[in-house]
Amino acid sequence: MATLFISASRLKTNTALSGSVDDNLLHPYILRAQDTKILPVLGTDLYNKLISDIGGTPSGIYKTILDDYIAPCLVQFSFAELLPVLRLRFVNNSIQLQNSEQGSGASYEDIKPIMQNAIDAGQFYRERLIDYLEYNSNSISEYTSNSGSDLSPTSRNYYAGLNLDTNISTSNELKNFIQGANIKNIC
Repeated sequence: MATLFISASRLKTNTALSGSVDDNLLHPYILRAQDTKILPVLGTDLYNKLISDIGGTPSGIYKTILDDYIAPCLVQFSFAELLPVLRLRFVNNSIQLQNSEQGSGASYEDIKPIMQNAIDAGQFYRERLIDYLEYNSNSISEYTSNSGSDLSPTSRNYYAGLNLDTNISTSNELKNFIQGANIKNIC
């Protein structure tokens, strides 16, 4: 099983999940959030360093990164990843919606605001993680040592569906070329 930065019990304790949720159901979503939301911020080398530290006893700045920055962030992103499938059970020949005698299952529309709230909180904590890593980059050699096919850390946290890259050319040369081109001849 993959090494996780947070435990299933921490996810249950720090969210609205109850203790009756099976830990085996939580692990894949913690791992997905860890790989998709935390790895890009840490980069390959720091990620691997923290994974190896979890096998022992993390200390110093690495313990601070894990406990004070990664854990709160990962709890929220894991919760958001888990919510859409929590009410479903996958069995041999179908996907079943779980209903109980005490109430009815929540619809996806009911769950969406809770998911968005968890994503917003996760982004807040990830921004704090990015700020901490950048401010302390001189003390964390693994943060800047990525090379080759390693994933280098990103400082981008929020994505609103717009490209706000300041390196994009502001000239209209491409636009003019496309508007003036005869598309029928290109295809």
